[in-house]
This record gives sequence, structure tokens and C-alpha cells, in this order.
Amino acid sequence: MAELHNPHDTLFRALLSDPGRARDFLRDHLPNTIVGQLAPAPPEILEGSFVDEALAGSQSDLLMKVALTSGTDAFVYVLAEHKSTPDPALPLQLASYMVRIWKRYAGTGTARLRALPPIIPVVVYHGAEPWTVPDSLRDMIATDDPDLAFLPGAGYILRNLRAMEIDALSRNAALRAGFITLRREALAFLAEIAGSLPEGTDLRRQVLEYVLRVYNVDLDALRATLRTGGHNELEALMGTIAETLLEQGEARGLARGKAEGLKAGEARGLARGEARGLARGEAKGKAEGLARGEAKGKAETLGRLLERRFGPLPRDIAARIAAAEPDRIEAWLDAVLDAPDLATVFAQDRSH
Repeated sequence: MAELHNPHDTLFRALLSDPGRARDFLRDHLPNTIVGQLAPAPPEILEGSFVDEALAGSQSDLLMKVALTSGTDAFVYVLAEHKSTPDPALPLQLASYMVRIWKRYAGTGTARLRALPPIIPVVVYHGAEPWTVPDSLRDMIATDDPDLAFLPGAGYILRNLRAMEIDALSRNAALRAGFITLRREALAFLAEIAGSLPEGTDLRRQVLEYVLRVYNVDLDALRATLRTGGHNELEALMGTIAETLLEQGEARGLARGKAEGLKAGEARGLARGEARGLARGEAKGKAEGLARGEAKGKAETLGRLLERRFGPLPRDIAARIAAAEPDRIEAWLDAVLDAPDLATVFAQDRSH
């Protein structure tokens, strides 16, 4: 099964890839002098990323084309900085990304080089530490002589989500819910987020998935909180997402099981339950330990799902799960969501 994308990038793109939400973002977060020049039509979301491959794990970007009231077009380039502390090299990185955008626009011809559209750079930051990055490349150049400070870009617009009041994050309720989640405050505003994201929408699932993948949250405690708040649909969705993450080696519920077999593994792989850490030259014994830990984690997850649906498990069923092979447990996991009763789950052996 394919690996999940970076959770920060996934949520960031989900929030702004909708043209309506993107338009609301621009009107909420661009200076009034720029907003006044935007035509009413929503922006066009353009394909592609311009971020350096080495920084893809900590940066996300989105390029939009906007129509201006003058009849011309401009680009808005939104770069999201996901690190918990700001990167002082960001203005230099941003300038290189803008040059890449202009190069792609110009192509191989020369006519467009004489009329490059403006690029409005917006930096979105939601890290815990204060923003201490220079405001522009000019502030990074070691000279006070303006005649020596030749610049590829004058600066950027910073939107520090952490430093903003909740109501100022956006007038769009869905955007505000997503930004609150990026700030890691979703649990404190659970009722608002649940009310802002309609049931059955992709964004509702993506926000909850972000919480499960990024927040340091106890799954049982979160499940109890959702149940107490009457968010039954979110509780059920949480179980579905957790099972999906389990299959892709990302479920936090597997961390304890994998830890037993991966004590000597890479720290990040241990904490996140990611098998990717083993690909870096892990010994055969560690791989076997991962398999045992993953099997135990799946068995624990199966037991929790069965108890949630059918109540406390009989001893013989619990013993059967503990002794089962991984492929049989996976077959029972497939069956547990649709089975009307406990007996149906174990009625037939669907393993090989």
C-alpha cells in the first residue's frame, strides 16, 4: 500500500485547493491595497510544486493565478513553513522558488520574458517559536549601500497563524477550522470544528486524520471525549481512519506494539510506527521484531474494535485472537466493520 503523504502538506493543500476557500483566504490575509485590485472571480489553482526536494518534508506550497481589475493576471504563491522553529534561510529559498515560477511561465520563448506577471509571495507559519526570519533578502545582504543590494525579490507577506486571534484566522468557517488544527488547538475547539465541517466531507476527514497523525493524543481519551460531546459520527470516523493508518504503518495505536520489536530502531520510526526507518540498513532481527510488534498492534486494534461493537470479549475469542497469524487477523479486521454480531466475524476463515 502506498505511503501517506506528509500530514502537514496534505491538510494545507486540502484547505486551499478549493477555489472558494482560496478566494476567502486571499481576501482575509492579503493587504487591502492588493485585495482592492483582485477581480471577483475565484483564483485558479495551478498544478506543481517549486519547493526543494530536501525541504519537502517541512514546506508546502500552492500557486494560484488571480485576475486583476486592470484586466491582467498575477500569481499568488503561498509557501507554508511547517517547522516548529522558523528557518532563517526562508527568504533565500522563497526567492529561488519565485524565479522557478517565472521560468516555467516564460517557457522556451522570449516574448513572455518582457512581460512577467507579478508574483505575490505569502508565507504561512504555524510553529510554536516566534518568527525571527528577516523580512526580505535585502536584510540578509551585508551592505548598507542600496546600489550594491541587487535583489530578485523585495520581500513577502507573513501570516503567522500562531500569533493571530482565532476570529482573525478567517471569516470562512472551514478555513478557520483548518488553521486551528494546524495550530494544534483542535481539541480545545472541538465543538466549533465539528460544526464548521459538514459530515461526509473530505475536509472533515482530513482534519481528523491530521489530529490522529500529528497530535500527541491518547486514542482512548479522544474517543471518550467525542462520545461525551455527542460526536458519534466523528468517533466512528476516527475508528475508520485509525484502521487505514494501521494498514499503512502510520497508526499511533501500533507504536506500543512495534516498540517491543524495534527498541534498537531509528527513534522517529519507533515513535511514529513507520517502517521506513528499517529501510536504512536495519538488521534482519529488527525487521522480525517489527513484524511481531505490528502483529500484536493489529491484534490489540481488533480487540478494541470488537469490544466497541459487541461488548466484552469471551475468553476463548480473546485467546483465539492472541494466537492468530497476521493474515487471519487482517481478515477479521475486514469483517468486523460489517458483521451483525460477534459470531459472524469468526464464522469463516478468510485467510489463506
